[in-house]
Amino acid sequence: MANNTEELMNQFGKLFQQKSFVFATIKSTQNTDNPRSNVRGQQRVLQLLFDKESLTNSQIVEELDIRPSSASVLVGKLEENGLVKKTESSDDKRVTFISLTEEGRQSIKKVHKFTDDLSDSLLAVLSDDEKKQLKDILTKLNADLDKKAPEWDQQQNWKAPFNGRGFRPSSFGGFPEGFNFRK
Repeated sequence: MANNTEELMNQFGKLFQQKSFVFATIKSTQNTDNPRSNVRGQQRVLQLLFDKESLTNSQIVEELDIRPSSASVLVGKLEENGLVKKTESSDDKRVTFISLTEEGRQSIKKVHKFTDDLSDSLLAVLSDDEKKQLKDILTKLNADLDKKAPEWDQQQNWKAPFNGRGFRPSSFGGFPEGFNFRK
């Protein structure tokens, strides 16, 4: 590895060891249009309802790819906390729609604001031009990694442990040396 490439990788490693950077990065990917992002449990349901207005329990199950019993428990907890409400369908009394209460909507907005503020704060040191350059470089790296991933998955036999459900470092022996996200 060339010296400048090694130094770049060391800088990436240091960046990924910063808890605030990792948190902001993970949170930013959870606020996308993808309801299957890494948001867990109740937050996933709240975000989905924020995006879709109101859904039935079976629609939540389908959108989030979870068991019906899990959806019922999550919705029940959110209802107990006053974040969602259930409304019977006027067309079919067997159908119940689940939607956010105003408190639930404000809860999601607070999460979005916190994530935006954290991201803005982390990147405040960069000029607009530097942010654009960084975005362009990272976009280029991600596109190249997307192309190489199937070959690497096959070579390293990483495909099975990932199972489409996110990064599980324990599946292939843990984090590479220098990556300690548990600090």
